[in-house]
Amino acid sequence: MRQLWAPWRMAYVTGESGVPEGCFICAATVPGSSDSLVVERAELTITLLNRFPYSSGHLMVAPRRHAADPRELSPEEGLAVLAATRRALDAITRKMAPGGFNVGFNLGSAAGASVDHLHLHVVPRWGSDTNFMPVLADVKVLPEHLEVTAARLREALATGAGDPWEITGAGGSGAADPVERV
Repeated sequence: MRQLWAPWRMAYVTGESGVPEGCFICAATVPGSSDSLVVERAELTITLLNRFPYSSGHLMVAPRRHAADPRELSPEEGLAVLAATRRALDAITRKMAPGGFNVGFNLGSAAGASVDHLHLHVVPRWGSDTNFMPVLADVKVLPEHLEVTAARLREALATGAGDPWEITGAGGSGAADPVERV
């Protein structure tokens, strides 16, 4: 019998994920934090790989400020989340060439949200990414280690074509969400 090694999965199954007390997204927003799955920190947003992904390259885009619902965001924060999502889609497309994406929010525990810090899932999809493993063994097979994927997407974000969206809300500064390269 062949063995399948997915070391990050057991932590999720046993509930021992190593996520610090409190909000792991808020913890990752701290500049210089040791979270190796952060791929981009901007002034108003953070983008990081999902520690328990649906597929390789599964990113989460979140506002830096803790909010549980998109209706709690300022206009600037809402636009910044959309701009960061565009950058994430571009980076994944350039580095991984998926056939499509699932993009969306899970709002509230009944909808599947595991943390009350609003985050938008960006899930790359390929025509052949669904197989028997999730159905029979409750296991997802990912072809690449999360930290390798994070490094690839950081590179793509650092060398991107820039952000064509400007954030102009109540403050009306017109400045794009400044990005700190990680």
